[in-house]
Parts: sequence; C-alpha cells; structure tokens
Amino acid sequence: MKFRAGRDLWLGSVIWGSIALMIWSVVRMVAGGDPVGAIIVSGIVLLLLSIWFRTYYEIKDGRFFITSGPYYKSIPIDRITSVRKTSNPFSSPSLTMRKLEIQFGTHGVVSVGPEDRDQLILALQEVNPEIEVRKS
Repeated sequence: MKFRAGRDLWLGSVIWGSIALMIWSVVRMVAGGDPVGAIIVSGIVLLLLSIWFRTYYEIKDGRFFITSGPYYKSIPIDRITSVRKTSNPFSSPSLTMRKLEIQFGTHGVVSVGPEDRDQLILALQEVNPEIEVRKS
C-alpha cells in the first residue's frame, strides 16, 4: 500500500520559487561563461525536483518504506513501537508540517508527512497491532 506525501502550499511556494530562481541563475551563468557554476546549481535543482516528485511512503512485505528524493529508508513494522502526530517544522525534511513521529527499535525515530496521517496509522497497526498511538 502506497501513501502520498502531504504538501503544504507555503512550502511548495518556497521550493518552486527557489527552483525558478536557480533556473534563472543557471541561464545567466551559461550566458556569462560559467559552466561549472551552472552544473552545480542544476544539480541542486534536480535534487529539489526529486524531493518534490519522489516523496512517498509504502507498506509492503511487513516493512515501512520511506522515499524522499535520493533518501530511502526501510523499517520492519514489527519493530515500530509508537506513532505520534506532530507539527514540528524542524523534525524532518518533509513537504508538510503535519507529520507522524514514528519510534522503532531501541532509540530509532523518524518523522514522515503523509497526506492522510490517520490512514497510515491504521495501515501500520494492521500489520503490527502492538503499535501505541501516543497523544501529541
């Protein structure tokens, strides 16, 4: 089961505004004879685009997969101990402020920003009914 990432309008505006500004900079660098700078800034643009278009979460074969651009993580769902809704803007590189903080193993913590937090919690609990849903 695949879950889309939530996307906040304000964060989308920041990301797409940055992409537009960087593309403008690349054009100016190429026109000004700075191909190295243009390549570096183009790489950053590609990174931002991959994060915007390749952020999603998936439950498959007893594992919870997190993909965000080039970042990839896999967590066995039977190791997840608790889930908590949070709105901490600094807890993870997410496309939304509405996140889930997932604790796993002894000290593992990861934050994800699915479009529907409640649906993801229920899907995780289907695989592991022992997952505690903590209050914020």
